Amino acid sequence: MAKKRIHQIAKELDIASADVLHKAKELGFEVKTASSGLTPEDEELLVLAINEESTTSEDLQEEKKDSQEENIDQPIKEDDPVLEENDVEVNIIEVTEGSTPEDISLIFDTDSTTVVGDLMSLGIMQSITSNLQNEEIEKLFEKYNAIPEFIEKIEIKRSDIIQSEDFDDDESSLKSRPAIITVMGHVDHGKTSLLDYIRKEKVASGEAGGITQHVGAYNVTNDSGSVTFIDTPGHEAFTQMRARGADVTDIVVLVVAADDGIMPQTVEAINHTKAADVPMIVAINKCDLPDANPALVKADLTKYEVVSEDLGGDVPVVQISAITGDGIDDLLETLNLVAEIEELKSNYDSEPSGFIIESRMEVGKGNVATIIVKRGTLKSGDFIYAGSAFCRVKSIFDHNGKTLKSVTPGSPADIIGWDDSPIAGDQFVATKNQKLAKSKAEENKNKLKEFDDTSYTVESRVSEMMQLLQEGELNTINIIVKADTNGSVEAIKDSLLKLSDGDVNIQIVHAAVGGIVLSDVDLAGATGSLIVGFNVRPDSQARNMGQSKGIDIRTYNIIYELIDDISEAVRGQLTVKTEETVIGMVNVQTTFRAPKVGVVAGSVVAEGKVDLDAKARLLRDGVVIYEGSIVSLRRFKDNVETVNEGLECGIGLSDYKDIKQGDVIEVLGEVEV
Repeated sequence: MAKKRIHQIAKELDIASADVLHKAKELGFEVKTASSGLTPEDEELLVLAINEESTTSEDLQEEKKDSQEENIDQPIKEDDPVLEENDVEVNIIEVTEGSTPEDISLIFDTDSTTVVGDLMSLGIMQSITSNLQNEEIEKLFEKYNAIPEFIEKIEIKRSDIIQSEDFDDDESSLKSRPAIITVMGHVDHGKTSLLDYIRKEKVASGEAGGITQHVGAYNVTNDSGSVTFIDTPGHEAFTQMRARGADVTDIVVLVVAADDGIMPQTVEAINHTKAADVPMIVAINKCDLPDANPALVKADLTKYEVVSEDLGGDVPVVQISAITGDGIDDLLETLNLVAEIEELKSNYDSEPSGFIIESRMEVGKGNVATIIVKRGTLKSGDFIYAGSAFCRVKSIFDHNGKTLKSVTPGSPADIIGWDDSPIAGDQFVATKNQKLAKSKAEENKNKLKEFDDTSYTVESRVSEMMQLLQEGELNTINIIVKADTNGSVEAIKDSLLKLSDGDVNIQIVHAAVGGIVLSDVDLAGATGSLIVGFNVRPDSQARNMGQSKGIDIRTYNIIYELIDDISEAVRGQLTVKTEETVIGMVNVQTTFRAPKVGVVAGSVVAEGKVDLDAKARLLRDGVVIYEGSIVSLRRFKDNVETVNEGLECGIGLSDYKDIKQGDVIEVLGEVEV
C-alpha cells in the first residue's frame, strides 16, 4: 500500500511540515522526519485531527478578536506580556544517510569546522570526516531550522566489485599464530615513537614533519611472545588507509597523549575499531610529561563507550612513555594476554593468502608490496594475484631488508615480482600456476573497468543531467564558481541563486577568486558539480583531469552569457559548448624586444601546438588578462607557421606588450558548434 510522506500532506494542507510532524507524533504514529510515510488510514486520522484543531484555533482567534474590540479603549501597561506568534519556515532538505560534517557544510554553504562546532554545542563529538547517525543529523538540522529527508546511501566499494575469498579449514589443521596489531590515534600522539622504542630503530626521524608517510608492518618478538604491528598514518589525509588497517587487524592499540586527551582523529580511530569489531587496548602515552593527566583521559574515553577495566569496563588501559620506555613491557604483556584470549589460529600448510598493507615503486626492485599473511605459508616462486595485479614472488624481505625464504601466518614481509602495483587493502591469494593467477587478475581488471566512472565524457554527463532534469528526477544543480575578482564572484553567485525555481534548485558548492585548479575539479567530481569561470581559465592539470573525469568546465567573459547558459540548464536545455577549444598551452620563460613586433615572449610549448594568426589568451595566475591573436611566431631567427609541443619559440601578441615571465598563453582553435 502506497504511503504519503509528511511533507506532502503538509503541502496539501498548506501548513508547516514541522506542525504536521508534531501532530503525527502526538497521535502515536511511528514517524521520525518529514520524509516519513503514512498509510491512507493514518493520513485520514491525521488530517481530521489537524482540521479539528484548526477549527478550535479559529474559534479562539474570533474570541480573542472580540475581546480586543471590547478592550480597545483600555490602555496597555508596559509590563503586560505581549504574545507574538511567529511562523518559522522550516526547509526540507535531502541528505544522504551517514553524511559527514564536511558533506553537510556544502549543503548549508558554511565552513566544515563551523558544523563540527555546532555538533559539539549539541553534545555530539565528531570529526570533519566522521559519518553521522541519522539522529545526529536531525538534531543538527533542527539547529539550522531544517528537516532532513534521508536518501539511502548507495555506495559501490572496491570490495563489492572484487570480493574477498573465504576459506574453511579443519579445526585439527589450525595452529596458533602471532596477533596482528594496528596502532591508531591522533597525529603527533606518539604512535611511531612507540614503535621506534619497541623496534629499537629510528624510523620517525627520516619522515617528513614527523608524520608517518606510509603504512609499515613490523614483527616484534620478545619474552612475552611474537606480535606484528601495523603502523598506520595518523594524519586525516590518510583516513582511508587507516580504515583498511583496521580491516586486517586482530587487536587495536589506541594511542592517546596524556597531555592532549581525546582529539578528532582519536574519535575516528575508535569508530574504525568498533566497525572492525576487534578488541582494543588503550595506551596513554607521554605520561612522563609534567602536565600529563591519565585519569582525565580515562574519564573522557567513557563518553565514547570506551570504559577502562579499573572503571568497571572491559578495555585494558596501559600508561606508557615512548621516550623513557616506562610501561612498554606492560603493554606487550597485555597484548599477548588479549591475543591468548582471542585464540588466534591459522592453517600453515594451505595455499597462502593475506592482505596488501602498502605498495610502492623502489629503484632496482620495481613494484614492492608490504603484505601480511593470514593463512598458509608464502614462499619464493609462488604465484599470487591481488585485485588486478599479478605476481610471481621473486624475493621476500623482512622490515629490516633481510632476505626470507618463506612467510608464515601473522607475519609481514615485502615481496617483489609484481607486474603492476597492487592496491592497499586488497586480498592476495596464491594459485597453483601462473596461468590461473594471471587469469584471475585479468578478470578483476575487467570488473573494475566496468565500474570506472572515468570513462564518462563531458557530453555523456551533460546529456544524462539534462535527461534527469526533464524527467523531474534531478532537482538540484551544483555549481562551482571561480572568477577574477570578489565583486564578480558575489554578482555571479547572486544572479545564479535567483535562477532557482520551485522545481530546480541552484546550489553553489564553492565560490572563490582565482583560476580553476585541480582541487576545484576534485570537488566537482565529488559533488557532481559543473564549474563556471568568469575571466579565469583552468590550468593544464585541471583541464586534463576535467576531461578525463567528464567534468563540465565552462568559461565566460560576459556575465549575461553565463547566466543565460545556466538558465537553460534549469529548464533542462543545457547543451555542450564546443565553440572553441584549446589547441596549445605555452609557458613564458622570458621576454625581449624585437623590431616591428615589440615585446616578444620567449616560450616553450608545454602542450599541443602554436599556429601563427591563431586566437590567444594570456593568463596570469589563471586569470585572463588579454585576448587577441598571435601576430609573430619564430623559431630562432626564422619566421614559422607552426611550433609543436616541447619546442622553444618566440611569440608576439597583437597590440599587447605587458607580457611577464611565468605567464601562460592559451592558443585557441575554432571548431563547429
